[in-house]
Amino acid sequence: MQLLRIDHETKLVYSEPVHESVVEVRMAPPSTEDQTVLGYRLRTTPPVPITTYRDGFGNRTELFTLSTPHEDMVIRTACCVRVHRRSGEERLAEIPWPAEATTSIDAIEFLRPSPLVEMSGDVQAFCASTREPKGTFLEAVETMMKSVRAALKYEKKVTAADTPVSEALKIGSGVCQDFAHLLLALARHWNLPARYVSGYINQPGELATHAWAQLWAGPMVGWVDIDPTMGKWVGIEHVVTAVGRDFSEVPPNRGVWKGNATETISVSVNVQPVDRVPLDLSDSGDGAAWTSSSYSPPSERSGVPEKDRLNQQRQRQAFRQQQSQQQQ
Repeated sequence: MQLLRIDHETKLVYSEPVHESVVEVRMAPPSTEDQTVLGYRLRTTPPVPITTYRDGFGNRTELFTLSTPHEDMVIRTACCVRVHRRSGEERLAEIPWPAEATTSIDAIEFLRPSPLVEMSGDVQAFCASTREPKGTFLEAVETMMKSVRAALKYEKKVTAADTPVSEALKIGSGVCQDFAHLLLALARHWNLPARYVSGYINQPGELATHAWAQLWAGPMVGWVDIDPTMGKWVGIEHVVTAVGRDFSEVPPNRGVWKGNATETISVSVNVQPVDRVPLDLSDSGDGAAWTSSSYSPPSERSGVPEKDRLNQQRQRQAFRQQQSQQQQ
């Protein structure tokens, strides 16, 4: 068992003022049989009202809109999570392979191709060329993981947040989300439901969010986590924030904005073990978001006349896509 504090800051900077930013974030870990959330907070600068809802996969999603002109936006989250996950080896010790055809509604959804894990010709050829899983469920999954690690080399800045698995496979390298996507493709090829996991890892040198996979081991066991990037079963150093069919369904941040600016994104993540729940996170994660008292409307701050500001808004009608942070 391990108690972790996680601080996550996402900063979006624009070369000139933009407006009507609509943003949704999935950064709040859920309480499950593997982890318990003991505190969670989200704050934005500038501060805005936040609406919370559950998406189609049950992930907590927080939505907000910043209508006034702004040149930057900062999203900060902090949480404290106790991780008590049992090892995959222990849970799968007696499970046979091949797995029985699933009838679970929750699992069937994750047999389908998805936007970034499309079963193109190259991906199908890779899956067909791999060694057929045999032995126990544990051995079969480890065989798949070895095939993925043989096909990809870990390397940053060769893929992007929206890179499909077929492109990463052609390049032969990528980061954790690419490793996870290729394992999903291979598992689904062998008729094994597999879903993408967005989260964090307590690992020296890791300064961004992390990604891995969950595989369906039947109704008696449920979902089991495996990290193909690290080459191991997931333990108490991993914290889940959201699950989906691939990264495109669970990015930590996603949004649109209006303007003619150039957008730059920077991300900072700090994960550290703690002995007790920090005081600023000691109450329920369902409390109100943090607020800031130092904010003044950009039109007042910059001295831009209201008439000119409205004219600028009328000239910028097309929404542009906000950058998402690649999981590394």
